[in-house]
Amino acid sequence: MSKNNYIRIGGVPEHFNLPWTQAFNENKTKDLGVEISWNFFPGGTGAMTQALNNGSLDVAILLTEGYLAAVQNGLDAKIIQCYIESPLQWGIYSNKRSEVFFDNDTKIAISRKGSGSHLMPMIHAQQLGYRLNDEQFEVIHHLDDGIASLSKNCDYFYWEKWMTLPFVEQGLVKKVGEFSAPWSGFLVVARQSCIEEFGSELQQIIAIIQKQVRLFTSDPDSPKNIERKFHLGIEEARKWIAEQKWNYTHEISKQGLLNALSALESIGMDTSKINIEHLFAPWLILR
Repeated sequence: MSKNNYIRIGGVPEHFNLPWTQAFNENKTKDLGVEISWNFFPGGTGAMTQALNNGSLDVAILLTEGYLAAVQNGLDAKIIQCYIESPLQWGIYSNKRSEVFFDNDTKIAISRKGSGSHLMPMIHAQQLGYRLNDEQFEVIHHLDDGIASLSKNCDYFYWEKWMTLPFVEQGLVKKVGEFSAPWSGFLVVARQSCIEEFGSELQQIIAIIQKQVRLFTSDPDSPKNIERKFHLGIEEARKWIAEQKWNYTHEISKQGLLNALSALESIGMDTSKINIEHLFAPWLILR
């Protein structure tokens, strides 16, 4: 057994990860022979890739584009499952502008560098014919701070649209657009050392979560749970659940990863260290 007999797993405190927190709260990993801990990261993918890098986290549920960017920057971690195959739906928020356009004065709030809230506006701006520079981003760490920044010095904030909907309904911020990209929303990623040491346990954890997702999506009380925890209306919660394409296989789309890689290259990112064929745990199939 390992000298460090535990696996530390992290994810954002959002509705996407309810199956994970439910499984841990119901102690469904108790028979694995290894201690499992769940850790919330409000700072998102950027914060989790940093924790994976410094060894304070073993497994994380990450945005696809953020994971690839972290690999280019030296992250030694591999994909152990595609968690949600459907693209993440980003809302674009502003209290200063009524539509999305970019110029030299545009200021964008981001949770952290390398996060989805950082990479997505860069990709969006590039598609609209404009390249953002580093000085146009302000790191604000959390969703609440992002909303507050729009009443101060920032023009836009990109965040998952369902999580931000209650703020729109309260009149705290305006949604001025949406954006999504043709690749999977979330991957489950593990440090290479964790895969080597706990490969069997990781596969069992994935099987537990896949079963929990089936329970979650079929449970008529799930929308009420989302309403209670995240202040979404019942109908919005039902719609969100139905819109997600949850992955129950050991497969991952090669084309989706190539799409994300191409988008990172389009914003000037060096991707020379990324070899898609080498990004997977042994049990995954690239299709």
